[in-house]
Amino acid sequence: MVLSSRVVRQSVPIFSLAAILLIAGTAAAQSRESDWARCSGDTDDDNVLIRTCTAVIGEQQRTNDDYALAFKNLCLAYNDKGDRARAIRACDQAISLRPDYIDAYLFRGHAYLNKGDYELAIQDYDKAISLGSHAATTFVQRGAANHKAGNDLGAIEDLNRAIDLDPNDATAFYIRGTAYQAENDNDRAIEDYSQAIRLAPSFAVAFYRRGVLERQMGNTRAGDEDIARARKIDRTLGK
Repeated sequence: MVLSSRVVRQSVPIFSLAAILLIAGTAAAQSRESDWARCSGDTDDDNVLIRTCTAVIGEQQRTNDDYALAFKNLCLAYNDKGDRARAIRACDQAISLRPDYIDAYLFRGHAYLNKGDYELAIQDYDKAISLGSHAATTFVQRGAANHKAGNDLGAIEDLNRAIDLDPNDATAFYIRGTAYQAENDNDRAIEDYSQAIRLAPSFAVAFYRRGVLERQMGNTRAGDEDIARARKIDRTLGK
């Protein structure tokens, strides 16, 4: 049976403009709250974090603290994806909104460190520490930046502090080992590489650096064994 156009038109429900606007407003509000939930920490997906935090930043009537958090998490996501320039710009915005934002200084410091701007990284870690960051990882990162900048004694001091705070941090021992090696304190470097390996038995680069150093010190057999272990874990080492 074919319905007449009159019947078809009468069968379609008619909504008032106010009802349509209400439905649209409710959906938009739900979308905003969903974006906020993900942007503020309810996701480990960097792409989702970028999308939702960008949406939050574009909203009206958020507090400065909300916008600062969105920019800080945008900085984190871009850092994870290796986009250091965008990460730094996002953290700049977070800091402009909250000049005491420890995490924003830390994340911007990480971006500078990975970008090779070691002095700027150190400045950000200094600021984070002055604001009250006393996590072991903060001193590990500043120690890494000091080592890369050529300040190995400063790096060792930072890493001593990190190890005092967390004696199970294999990375802290490894980086301190590289700083000792740069200072030609090879025995201490070997000890630190060994401790890093004890704490993280698959720490390929620690095996590799210990092996190379052992060979330089005349212990060829032990060095070859370490290098072989390292390459079994990571075939790219030494190539």
